[in-house]
Amino acid sequence: MTMMINLQKYRWAVRLFNTALFLLIPWLIVGGHSAVRFDIPSMRLFFFGASVWIENFFILLIFTFFITFLGILITQLYGRIWCGWFCPHTVMINLTWFFDRKKLNFINKVLNHILVFLVSLIASVTIVFYFVSPYDFFRDLAGGTLGSVTAWFCIVLTVLTYLSFTLVRYKFCTTICPYSKLQSIMFDKNTLIVAFDPATADKCIKCNACVKTCPVGLDIRKGLVSACINCGQCITACAKVMKKKQHPSLVHYIFGFDKQKNPYRVNVMITTFITLIFGIAFIWMAATTKPFEFQVLPNQMFMPREKDGRIINSYEIIVKNISDKDIAFTLDVKGTEEYELQYEKPFTVKPTETGKQTVFLFIPAQKLEKFPILSLEMHAIPDDKEMKPQESEMSFRRPIKAKRKTIK
Repeated sequence: MTMMINLQKYRWAVRLFNTALFLLIPWLIVGGHSAVRFDIPSMRLFFFGASVWIENFFILLIFTFFITFLGILITQLYGRIWCGWFCPHTVMINLTWFFDRKKLNFINKVLNHILVFLVSLIASVTIVFYFVSPYDFFRDLAGGTLGSVTAWFCIVLTVLTYLSFTLVRYKFCTTICPYSKLQSIMFDKNTLIVAFDPATADKCIKCNACVKTCPVGLDIRKGLVSACINCGQCITACAKVMKKKQHPSLVHYIFGFDKQKNPYRVNVMITTFITLIFGIAFIWMAATTKPFEFQVLPNQMFMPREKDGRIINSYEIIVKNISDKDIAFTLDVKGTEEYELQYEKPFTVKPTETGKQTVFLFIPAQKLEKFPILSLEMHAIPDDKEMKPQESEMSFRRPIKAKRKTIK
């Protein structure tokens, strides 16, 4: 009984913890960058010291699938526990609980609107911090150099958030939120729900405490409704009333009306398997992401030619550095041991930049007497020993000699 009465205290602790994470993470610096931020100018995602460039965004697609199926799995097991305990919208609405108070005078109503606007402003600007460093934001704001796109984004987002917090509030959960509409296809007879126990209906004293406290205005005694967000406020309200009668709450968290927790159901096992597949794929892709891209193309401005018993081919080398530091490269060729490779040294590429080099490859002419074309590989070897070399296939061609016509 005590646990049921304290249920909302636990929920408040979770909400405050989530809010603190949301507000503080953008200010946390890891590896010289925000802990979590999508940097639009460089088109890369910073995530606790790692960075994912736009070229590798397929990794985020796999991560999106992982999160999606993880959400389905949690819903199959615990219903709308996300909505009632972790959803950012619900958390922020709960933090503006004072706005739901009735019978206030004009001054208090104005103060409520001001407080809600401040909460909306803080929440909106914090969302911007996940795209723009908060340190850069306030430096530019103080210097009058804040970009118009950033400024307008803050303004529009603040207004929309304020309107949502004052006009929509919990109606969002019952009308707009697509998750509430989709949950019905994820529930089964063993999913965790908030339910009124029909077996104890005779104990109900019709106090309506469960209805009055419900944020979405439901009467849990009439049965499960898709709009229920599993917040458990009706459980706490009923527990407080029934405590006076020395009886446990008539509303409970139960695993379906069979009241049996069974995580080994077919649908749960299938979803678990798919979630693990995407989770493992994401970890593997993130661990094997290459810090640079390497490509070798024929130099269209230079035709193969022969000089001093050696054949010369030319290539365009393209290296894109998608790491956070300068990388110096050396080049070598696999497929033959007798060669000379000429290019401008040192070949260094800065972060976010694409380096281009024209290289000339010399191979003795006798190497191409039997085969006019050699299939070779060129390797880009970074100076950082932790980075693996990359290779690119190429062809080395013998020059085509035009036949001269003999005039008789």
